[in-house]
Amino acid sequence: MKDSRLATIFVIVTFTAAFMLSGFNQLVPEYFPAPLADPLLAFYSNFTASGLYDGGEASLNAGQEIVSQIESLCIARGADKTAGDSIRSVAADLLNNRILNGHLRAYELYLYYGNRQNFVVILRGEFDRQRIASSIGSEKTIVDEKTVVARLNSPLNQQQNLYLHVTSDEIMICPENISGNVVTELAARHNVLGKEFEAFAKMVRVRPAMAAEVNLTALRGDLAGGIPEWLEPLGYARLIVSSRLTKLQLFVPDADQRAKMLRQIEGMVGSLREFAGNLVDFAATPDGNSIFIEAPAGEELERLLGCRSVSFFTHFFVRAQKNQLVVSARQDDVVTE
Repeated sequence: MKDSRLATIFVIVTFTAAFMLSGFNQLVPEYFPAPLADPLLAFYSNFTASGLYDGGEASLNAGQEIVSQIESLCIARGADKTAGDSIRSVAADLLNNRILNGHLRAYELYLYYGNRQNFVVILRGEFDRQRIASSIGSEKTIVDEKTVVARLNSPLNQQQNLYLHVTSDEIMICPENISGNVVTELAARHNVLGKEFEAFAKMVRVRPAMAAEVNLTALRGDLAGGIPEWLEPLGYARLIVSSRLTKLQLFVPDADQRAKMLRQIEGMVGSLREFAGNLVDFAATPDGNSIFIEAPAGEELERLLGCRSVSFFTHFFVRAQKNQLVVSARQDDVVTE
């Protein structure tokens, strides 16, 4: 994966909607998986907020929204516009026959990223280990009574393998060389996330549709120029999208750069409204060393962005050219019929 693609993912994560910590001070401590102590990016997505698993009309509406978004994303990333029907067919098959039937019934996604050698992706939900092992191939998997283990090519580092660890309620992917520690922490249910991400922990414990925290100052070196120029002054960002609160905090320490970025963001508010299905208006305001982008909270916005999250992470698995599902963003990695 090129630096520009990685940067695009981070920008999408940052600008999908908005953050602030207020309103989440009185929380009951609850475990969530966090096996890296000092990431530079922490991201959470609650797929159940989409309504996909609610059953009835809510599930049907969510499925239609997700399929439509997958089509748009695939075409935006280069798929032929005439392949729309094929994309929708493959996406619907993925939802109905791989996700809703319990094969890959993902409820939550956690992503922790330090650098290309130190990151973890975790899916929690209900998973059919035997079908997953069969899809990958018996020659590439180790299967026992409780787990499926496989080693895959890494799209971020050609010299390193990824370690895939599957149980009935969790899928974990990380670089092979850190897999021992990660598996140990997950098995012991140890949350080792450092104090710098205490705000992220508080957000996640209320299970919003989405939450994120990113240290762009530290992350910038790993992206090697992949961040858009107008975001260069941004040092830190926090995000939460829930039915109670929708805010994004952008920490820009330089006053002149902060004023310039505020003007640029104000010009993007219309695009944010369109991205959010024209459900709400967004407002950008400065406060101290930060810029806050805020929208009225509500269940409709939470549901829509839940659908957008499912669509974004699912579209990587859809290839309309052939009726196949791909277990990676790389065409030469594992393909399942």
